[in-house]
Amino acid sequence: MIKERVYKWYGILLIGLIGAFVLTSLVCFAHTAEDPDISSLVAGQNISVGEISIWNNDENLYVRYQSYDPWYMTETHLYAGKDLPSAPVAPGHFPYKYPEDAGGANGFSEYTYVILLSELSAQPGEKIYILAHAVVKNIATGAEETAWKEGVPIERRGSGWAMYNTYQVQKYPWVKVSISETELIWDIFKPGRYMSLGPVLRIASNVAVTILYGTGSSHSALGPAVRMSSLLSKSSSRWSVSDDEIRLWATCLWGTPSHPHAGDPRLVPLPDHISNNPEDLFSYWINFIHLDGYQMRVPESEELRKGIAFSCYNIINVDPCNSEGNYFEQFVITISAEL
Repeated sequence: MIKERVYKWYGILLIGLIGAFVLTSLVCFAHTAEDPDISSLVAGQNISVGEISIWNNDENLYVRYQSYDPWYMTETHLYAGKDLPSAPVAPGHFPYKYPEDAGGANGFSEYTYVILLSELSAQPGEKIYILAHAVVKNIATGAEETAWKEGVPIERRGSGWAMYNTYQVQKYPWVKVSISETELIWDIFKPGRYMSLGPVLRIASNVAVTILYGTGSSHSALGPAVRMSSLLSKSSSRWSVSDDEIRLWATCLWGTPSHPHAGDPRLVPLPDHISNNPEDLFSYWINFIHLDGYQMRVPESEELRKGIAFSCYNIINVDPCNSEGNYFEQFVITISAEL
């Protein structure tokens, strides 16, 4: 399953620049309630009477029993652990059961066990044994049978035809992304070089993330700001050369999400410290056009889990030859989780 989050940042530089910032985050998930691990609930060794669904998140293991009409469950027993239970397998002694006493006359058709992973001492990537047992009743005929989650037979004396499965605890990746603003407007009325704090991007994740600047294609959306509209015609400009593009430079600072600037603005590079190497993004001003296709990997860490932030500082150079008007630029950043 892929979830997508998109943000846009619009800005105006006047003489003029209108900028758009598009942030996309992509997250894929393992087994979920919508896409669980499923196997049959088998009664009498050869009758499919329902199914057992298993999934987990960061905290819990979920085991859902479901029966098909006219079969209903009157008892369920569940074992989940890092080792098989000692022989003989006795469902009545399993640690999880529902109901605690006898079921109703017609029983029930669905029940979900919620078990803390910490209770099982199970970490992502580890396998746990699952033995799911039920007593089922056919309300049309009155027939009653014992049922097991379809799996591997336990060949132990006194265990009957009990079966088990192994389930690998899934790494349940999550990524939280936020941005401080979706609009930034600059009003510039004379040539010069100007600097401002742009959006502060905050990321928290329990897995490594990759940040892609631009798209690396012909539709990079990381180019110069282009004049889109004007109050005056170019012919009325006092300058013999009129430029319809303005370049932006950016640099980033690390910080904590709690800090208003997510970084110390005193660490912003000097205005003349400009580089075309994307690897210098945190120590030099980089022309946006040179960031297109640049990928940056943030490894899994406790710091990332708690949350990190990027302060995006911008500078622009407005020359006398630039045409009056509003300029537009779009920046694209994609954040994806590594599974």
